[in-house]
Amino acid sequence: MQQNDMLQQHYIFLKNKYKKVNLTGKLSLLVILGVLSAVGVLGCYFDSFLEETFLEDAKSRILYGFRRLSTDLETTTEELREGIFFVQTDENFLASVELINNYQDKKNYNAILLDEEKKAIARQLLNRVKLSLNHFITLYGKDEELIAFVEQQNDGYHLHFISYEDGHKILYSRHEDEPFFTKSPLPKRLPIDSRHQAYYSNDTARQGATTYHVHDGKVLATSHISIFDDELGSLLMHIEMSHLFNDEYFTKISEDLGLIIRYSTKENKASQSQLLTTIGDAKELHVEQGERAYFSTARINITSRERYEKTSFYYNIALNKEKLLTTLAKNRRQFLLLIIIVTFMVLLTLRLIFFKTLISPLDLLMEQIRKIEKQNYEQSSLIQTGDELEKISKNINQLAGTVQDRERALLASQKKLEYLSLHDTLTGLPNRRLFHQRLVRAIRRARHNRSQLAILFLDLDEFKQVNDTLGHDIGDQLLANISLRLTESWKGEPLTIARLGGDEFTILIEEINEKNEVAQKAEKLLKIFHSPFICSGYELSTTASVGIALFPGNGEDAVTLIKHADMAMYQAKELSRNNYSFFSAELAAKVKSRIDRVNALKKAVRDLDEFHLLYQPKICLQTGRVKSMEALVRWQSSSLGFVLPDQFIRLAEESKLIIPLGEWIIERAFRDFMLFRQSGSPTKKICVNVSGVQLINSDIVDTILQAMSRTGIHPEQIELEITEGSLATKEKKALKALDRLREMRIDLAIDDFGTGYSSMSYLQQLPVTRLKIDKSFIDHLPNSAESGAIVQAIIALARTFHLHITAEGVETAEQSQFLKQLGCDEVQGYFYASPLSSEEFLNFSTTFTAADLT
Repeated sequence: MQQNDMLQQHYIFLKNKYKKVNLTGKLSLLVILGVLSAVGVLGCYFDSFLEETFLEDAKSRILYGFRRLSTDLETTTEELREGIFFVQTDENFLASVELINNYQDKKNYNAILLDEEKKAIARQLLNRVKLSLNHFITLYGKDEELIAFVEQQNDGYHLHFISYEDGHKILYSRHEDEPFFTKSPLPKRLPIDSRHQAYYSNDTARQGATTYHVHDGKVLATSHISIFDDELGSLLMHIEMSHLFNDEYFTKISEDLGLIIRYSTKENKASQSQLLTTIGDAKELHVEQGERAYFSTARINITSRERYEKTSFYYNIALNKEKLLTTLAKNRRQFLLLIIIVTFMVLLTLRLIFFKTLISPLDLLMEQIRKIEKQNYEQSSLIQTGDELEKISKNINQLAGTVQDRERALLASQKKLEYLSLHDTLTGLPNRRLFHQRLVRAIRRARHNRSQLAILFLDLDEFKQVNDTLGHDIGDQLLANISLRLTESWKGEPLTIARLGGDEFTILIEEINEKNEVAQKAEKLLKIFHSPFICSGYELSTTASVGIALFPGNGEDAVTLIKHADMAMYQAKELSRNNYSFFSAELAAKVKSRIDRVNALKKAVRDLDEFHLLYQPKICLQTGRVKSMEALVRWQSSSLGFVLPDQFIRLAEESKLIIPLGEWIIERAFRDFMLFRQSGSPTKKICVNVSGVQLINSDIVDTILQAMSRTGIHPEQIELEITEGSLATKEKKALKALDRLREMRIDLAIDDFGTGYSSMSYLQQLPVTRLKIDKSFIDHLPNSAESGAIVQAIIALARTFHLHITAEGVETAEQSQFLKQLGCDEVQGYFYASPLSSEEFLNFSTTFTAADLT
């Protein structure tokens, strides 16, 4: 593991080093590697070629060595045969042998006669073996017993013959240079066979035979011939002459041939040896390579004297590789020198070529690039190379122009982005970010100067109604016109006007001396809303609420000051709108109270055990009976006590808690309605209020479908009441939801009609079935002619669009009668009944008639 880490670190080190090498160095390195690889491959080829050449030469020389051995063996054999054929024509020799055969009696041995003959025979054998340069010659009688023999020893030839005393063999011997024979006991083992060994048949012996034996570990070639009586056909004698291939012979032939020739009787490499006399050419010769020599083995068949069986004698020839190794070493040194010279020449040549065609143009290219890096975009002189580098030079010049253009565009874009990041895109005023930066700096100056500053937080009143009724485009125009009027009204004064988002604006005023000065600024700010704003042909009158926070009295940092100014703005809205309010401790307490109400509302919506429904009957003016009912939610908080709907419905809409609360109201109202029907109530329809938040931010259709599925109510029994602002919205999702609800045959009513901004043409497109006249128009009936005219116009409008009419807030009989005369369909109010519990409503709806009120 440690070794692998070391190798990896070494690889990373080399890789980093390589990255630091310049292009010229890398190209030079690649060329060097290429040259070294080519020369190395060439060197390996020549090494292999020399080895193959030496191997073929070695085969030829070893083959020649084997052929020389084979030739010498054949020549010696032929000379041996010729050397013993003398006995066939030598009458004296034959007569001497015949004398011995006839008169030799081992027990009555005539030593005087026979020993002299044997001495003469020994001398003749010496002459024959000595003249033919052989080593042994032996004579056997007709009884195949040894008569005499001559052998060559280190000091010369020795003559021997066999005599007998008392029937026992006696050996007489002398050196060739000595005059007399000496007698000695017959040794147990002679250098030749004491009896003739028949390695061949008689017919072969008549013609002469040659055999090969091992004598003292060396090859002994022996020529045999047997002489028979021609008349009687009986054996007369055997004579053998032998030649010993001794160490002297192998030393001399090794020196002559430049080979190392050894012999062996052991079967070393015998499986790969060839018969000496059958070796053909070098291709057939099996030669092996050792570390220091080539070697091969051949064999001849010999006859064992001891076991009288055929065996083999092995010739091992080796050729020393010292010369080859010397040549290879010399060649390698020459190749190394060649590599150094070639590499140096190639590098020098490449250096000159690279400098002219690559390095110098690259330096010029780098100079062009450095000019761009230094933001110098002047056109440089082109490189005149006629290749890709010239094209790159042209492209760099083009790039310089492009970079210059893009840098200018980028600089302009950065300035624009910087401006946009700090300014509102709609009005061009500083945005929240820029205002916060300026406020932080202003606080730092005020703290240093021990002065005061003020933040005025402005929020438009009922701006959402403008967006919902006239669309966001009109709302955006209104915001732009307001910002323009603000900047024009405060032009030249040292203050900052910003738009934080939506319909919220802030104004930063520094160097404030007293609170009244800020109040005057706030009154001036509200005055700009006295005149209407013209937006795409619409004349829009709107007001604003302003909250004021002072430094250091109302906060020590920017975030706190903005938050307190925002809280003061909400106080102004709650007071009367179109007003301003300073932040105070009481205001903070009110904010805390609002937070407490929101937290309590969240808990109540989560548990749903503090809400209950009341039902206010709706009376048909034609029949005087209960026709439908409106479900009204009430909240009895465990921590706040009873909370009026006006106080928590708006909170629920702002926090979107109205969505889960509305789901509970819908299902509970549907379930109670079905219970009323089962209990005999004549009520035909349940009316449930739906907030615009539910239309836009939830799947109201799915909510209705699930409630219908769980309660079993029919769509014809449902009427959903939506405020005029929600129905007049141009939100596609809300309009699509209304269309789907109407396709389900659910009735849709506009609640508090007449208080919004609905146009006649837009109202005609809405999928509504009923208009509910707002209570504010009913309160002054029948005494107010203006209220009467408005109500009459609304009823006429409903008739024109084939819509039903419901008047809400009816509290007197005169109001009820007046509405009946105008053709109103349905009324509800305290004149008939206040909102009732489930039990009260069931009893009321089953028993009430209009006659009960007369």
